[in-house]
Amino acid sequence: MGMHTGRGIVALTGATGFLGSHIADALLAGGWSVRASVRPTSSLRWLAGKPVQTLVVDLTDPRDCARLLAGTAGLIHCAGVVAALDEAGFRHGNVATTAALLEAAAATWTEPLPDPAPAFVLVSSLAAHGPAPLERPAVETDPSAPVTAYGRSKREAERLVATAPGLFRRAVLRPPSLYGPRDRDFLPLLRLAHRGWTLRLGRRLGGMSLVDGRDAAAAAVALLATPAAEGVFFVDDGQRGYDFPALARALGEAVGRPVRLATVPLGPLRLWARLLPGASPLLTPDRIRDLEQAGWVCDGSRLAAVTGFAAQRRATRGFAETMAFNREAGWQ
Repeated sequence: MGMHTGRGIVALTGATGFLGSHIADALLAGGWSVRASVRPTSSLRWLAGKPVQTLVVDLTDPRDCARLLAGTAGLIHCAGVVAALDEAGFRHGNVATTAALLEAAAATWTEPLPDPAPAFVLVSSLAAHGPAPLERPAVETDPSAPVTAYGRSKREAERLVATAPGLFRRAVLRPPSLYGPRDRDFLPLLRLAHRGWTLRLGRRLGGMSLVDGRDAAAAAVALLATPAAEGVFFVDDGQRGYDFPALARALGEAVGRPVRLATVPLGPLRLWARLLPGASPLLTPDRIRDLEQAGWVCDGSRLAAVTGFAAQRRATRGFAETMAFNREAGWQ
């Protein structure tokens, strides 16, 4: 479909996925025009009927990426790989694409520059920083120490953004664990909650930050729209993390019944991940390493201070709205 006029054209990668489709919605709601990169096999379900221009792009080819960026006021790079069999797979999906887009941005966004300058917004991950416990949430001034191949690939992409030449503003968003409408990965947890249970995988992980995908999308657009926003930013939902009893209570409030917490030892899951690589995107060696940490908690205060962003949903509301969406979609 064609684009509507407004504040300018924003290029968006990953627009057909869970988070990317919410970013497309947030951009449109903010008056931006959206040009979305897609693959020939991409499902356009979440973009159907919306004024979004789609362009088939090879995100590892700088010349193709230049077509995506031509005439744009900025880019939100949300496409990426969250599950791969090896380090090379993560690097291809997360580092090579970022490098190609940065090369295209340097060639496309040249003088005379508009005011404000175009923005290159990378959607990274808390995994690029590494684990942080409930009692000491991660902040942007902490040194990064990723513990997974996924986290290392995201950290490398961040370094490219920070050091690549080019006359544009750079901002990096590091979301924690995401959930929300359109996300199928969260379905098993919600289905189990309807039966009155939730799981804690392993005994070491003490807590985690969570953000609804719609709020993470609003955070990415806030970085794009705020000329003063440069560097790395965490995002949270205002809760500064949840321990597992708090998550069970939030799930219980969302489903309207008590939800009990059961602990599953990591040993059998670790064995499954080792013997059956690729059998489940939720049980890869990378995900097991995530579960072996003390916590995955971050503090989004800097984002709020610089952009004015405030999440609209904490876990109870977000879970309830996600469940309502799943029922309507026939997923529950």
